[in-house]
Amino acid sequence: MIKRIQGLPLNTIILAIIAIVVLVFLIREFIPQIPNQPTPPPSIPPPNQTLVQCSQYASAVQTQMGTSTNSSTQLELLANSQYVSYNCSISIQYAFTLYNGSEVICGLNSSYCINLQGSGCNYCTPPSCIPGCQLK
Repeated sequence: MIKRIQGLPLNTIILAIIAIVVLVFLIREFIPQIPNQPTPPPSIPPPNQTLVQCSQYASAVQTQMGTSTNSSTQLELLANSQYVSYNCSISIQYAFTLYNGSEVICGLNSSYCINLQGSGCNYCTPPSCIPGCQLK
């Protein structure tokens, strides 16, 4: 005697899988996601993280500048540093002491700059100038 196995036909199983996939897609599209908290864009770190990073960049460039006995070279090191390239020099205040005793005050705002190649600060872009800083 031959026993027949009871079960669902293959067509029914395939249709059920397709229906589940469509249902999941519809749920994901039409039910809005509720954000927990607004987060800043990934390109702008939170303010306290920016402060920490800029302080680290400033300390690193201060250490590099301490290895040079030429004030012009020290200014070039500052102009090529991450402290300047990440715009910390415009917004985060920090003072650098040069070998000749002069002081570079940074974090003043974008209207200040130290031009390393002549005079004037129109369109200040590193490494030809240091935006946000003033030499005293």
